[in-house]
Amino acid sequence: MIEIVKVADRVAGNLKAHDLLKEMVDKTTLLALSGGTSPNYRKMIVEPADILPGASCMEDERFGMPFHDDSNELIIRHSGLIDFFEIREIKFYKILEAAGIEETAKDYNQTVANLFGQFSKRVAVVGVGENLHTAGIFPDAVSLKSPDWVVAETVEDRLSKRITLTLKALGQFNSFVILIFGDSKKDALKIILSETENDMQKYPAIFYRKCAARCYLITDIEVNL
Repeated sequence: MIEIVKVADRVAGNLKAHDLLKEMVDKTTLLALSGGTSPNYRKMIVEPADILPGASCMEDERFGMPFHDDSNELIIRHSGLIDFFEIREIKFYKILEAAGIEETAKDYNQTVANLFGQFSKRVAVVGVGENLHTAGIFPDAVSLKSPDWVVAETVEDRLSKRITLTLKALGQFNSFVILIFGDSKKDALKIILSETENDMQKYPAIFYRKCAARCYLITDIEVNL
């Protein structure tokens, strides 16, 4: 079930995400993070300085060398979050390690398996694209059906080579904070919330409406279903 949290704009949305994470995250929590333009981890986590998980990991990455110009991990680093975790001795698990894409995915699959074994409390901050992809899970992608926790694949996008948690992996999380901002995503939000749309192969982010986890959807979009 999705609980809608209406906010004025992206700034207010990230501050609200902080408030929710403050209630959900502690030293027994694995905190998974997305990239993209919706999360502002400086406002959400770094500046308040009171969200301290047991460990944190990436949900997906655009393949390339570590911290390449289009990488999600570069966004995380620029936010100050990697330094924030390091100072507090919170382990941050990134994906890119200067290896081939298949080897990188295999290694990260084992990392995620180990983290799931270590942490039963799992919280994720996620975004949703205009095509309703979430993490690196795109429409009709291998990651929708894979039995693994992590896969490497080529998707329909400008940056096509991706490594991502699978839908199976997302199903292991207890709670999601979902960020959707801007009128360009209004149609996507309508599809997520519409009970008549149930094809996750076509619209992966429908997962959040159908899963058993607690889902808080923070948005500045007005939607009339």
